[in-house]
Amino acid sequence: MMAGKPLPPTPARPSGLNERLAEMFAALKDAPREVLPSKYWEELNKKNLTELDEAGYANFKRTIARSYFTWIVTPFDAQIRFLVSQLPLWTVAATAARSLLASAHPPLSWKQSLSYSFLTGLLWEYATRLDPGLLNRLEEPREGNPPALTKNGKLISQDLANSALEYRSIVAAPVFEDEVRTVLELGPGYGRTAYVFLTLQPNLRYILSDIPPALAISERYLSTLFPTRRVFRFRPFETYAEVQAEFESAQIAFLEPQQLALLPDNSADLFVNISSLHEMRLDQIAYYFQIVRRIVRKYAYLKEWKESRIPFEEIIIREADYPIPAEWKQLYWRTCAVQNQFFEALFNVAADARESSRPP
Repeated sequence: MMAGKPLPPTPARPSGLNERLAEMFAALKDAPREVLPSKYWEELNKKNLTELDEAGYANFKRTIARSYFTWIVTPFDAQIRFLVSQLPLWTVAATAARSLLASAHPPLSWKQSLSYSFLTGLLWEYATRLDPGLLNRLEEPREGNPPALTKNGKLISQDLANSALEYRSIVAAPVFEDEVRTVLELGPGYGRTAYVFLTLQPNLRYILSDIPPALAISERYLSTLFPTRRVFRFRPFETYAEVQAEFESAQIAFLEPQQLALLPDNSADLFVNISSLHEMRLDQIAYYFQIVRRIVRKYAYLKEWKESRIPFEEIIIREADYPIPAEWKQLYWRTCAVQNQFFEALFNVAADARESSRPP
């Protein structure tokens, strides 16, 4: 593998980001216990803020993104084993050769860069074979300085391939395009999945709810990528009436988790949570399910670890621990294809949905 160029010098935090972070942290400080970050995320946030200081927002896809869903794995990882089993031998060999010849991705080490390149290449091949039309409509944005991997002259990434696969699972709902106009995602990280939805379905409204610094990063990221969309930027408010007109006219909106309680009933058609509920305490999970039951009108999608051990909390979260309301109609509950230590589930949450049973 060729040595990669060092990260370009860049201001650690671009103009205005410090102020956004200060405002967001100040608002979160007085939020109810149910929405405050777990001890695990308190530590990750300290790490992410240090990464912002050292490598800057301009490089967040090489640093902070690893706290979200960017994987650095061993050659015998379950994801690698699955992808190798699904792809022709020549494709695996060609991907391995390209990975060995690719440049490193500072600040990742040589081994980390090789791991990232190999997994990304296999994942992209798998996702393309599964749905070539979908991947042909997407390209990884250069904002955030992603590792420089290309296929057929197009920038690719793990995040984009995973988000495309998740999008494909979600829109499996029978009448998705007719019924879903507003999406609410809890814990969107920097907005990788939102980017795919907003690119492929430009008429959607998308509400992102997270804690800082993720919320500040996603706000800057998506506002940059979609400069013509109307954006409701995060700000504290006491009642929904204060912001109703602006919020409802926005195509992209950013909220802290405690603000979800202020939204009116049936504010969203689809709820999405990918790899974050399993990092919460059981009381927090129950709190968010109560919110979803009230403000989400049609569908809910979950993608979580089958079993999650939360550092510092001494808590284990298992599949059976999720308090799925009895009235939700289960459309599927299955092992994820690539990350097979995860499950994914899609529900019709409409009030008249038939009662569904929990998996054993």
